[in-house]
Amino acid sequence: MSLIILIIIATILYTLFDIFVSKASKGIDANLGSVIFNGLGAILPLIIYVFYKFSKGVKLIATTGSGIIYSILAGIAIALFSILLIKIFEKGGLPYVVPLIYGGTIALASLTGWLIFKESVSGLQILGIAIVIIGIGLIVFSKM
Repeated sequence: MSLIILIIIATILYTLFDIFVSKASKGIDANLGSVIFNGLGAILPLIIYVFYKFSKGVKLIATTGSGIIYSILAGIAIALFSILLIKIFEKGGLPYVVPLIYGGTIALASLTGWLIFKESVSGLQILGIAIVIIGIGLIVFSKM
């Protein structure tokens, strides 16, 4: 499957995640909600992994120590983010919260890749990041 198709599917699924978390935030404790969706988020990939691991002809990427460490750190980050996201949605709606969080994520992750991990970034990508940051500012300004 092509990269763009995978990105479109991931975007749709993450959008659904945000919508469902936003709606759940009005009727569930943030910790319990996080347990439910992070638990399912762990069980489903584990089932798929085990299926692929024991299927003949399916080659998995080799697991390394750094892969495990970064996965643990990502798990800690997503668990804390999940709790905070429910609390944020209790106070703000989708049109305000989602662009700020994910726009901020776009800017911070892109700058981290560029400045810390020395990944290449084109001038057009830098312009795109700047536009995202300007968009975040406009959204924040609209609520003042």
